[in-house]
Amino acid sequence: MNKSLASMCFAALSLAAASSALAEDMVIPLPNDTTVEKVETVYQCATDTVDATYFNAGDISLVRLGLKDGLIVAANVISGSGAKYQGGTHVWWSKGDEADLYDLMEDPDMKQPVHCVEVKKT
Repeated sequence: MNKSLASMCFAALSLAAASSALAEDMVIPLPNDTTVEKVETVYQCATDTVDATYFNAGDISLVRLGLKDGLIVAANVISGSGAKYQGGTHVWWSKGDEADLYDLMEDPDMKQPVHCVEVKKT
């Protein structure tokens, strides 16, 4: 496995895809003994779905969220419970098979999340 996280970094570049097309990958060098884990899942959020791809590599954890309005790439931040990611003006907070999506521009106090439930594969 390539230790450079090229696929993880491509997700980070996808953030800018809404404003312009990119043809490059971003590479984050990692120590040689770092294992990269990629987990893909889908969440049902009210009437919309969110495609979530989690990238975990040692102390680095990112999530790429595919939303109907575009992409968000968020980094793991400290939380009291669950896994909390923040990217730009959005917060994705997951615990178990559920997650909440916050838009800090619309809801700066994080009181009205869009609640999401993981879609179970059959």
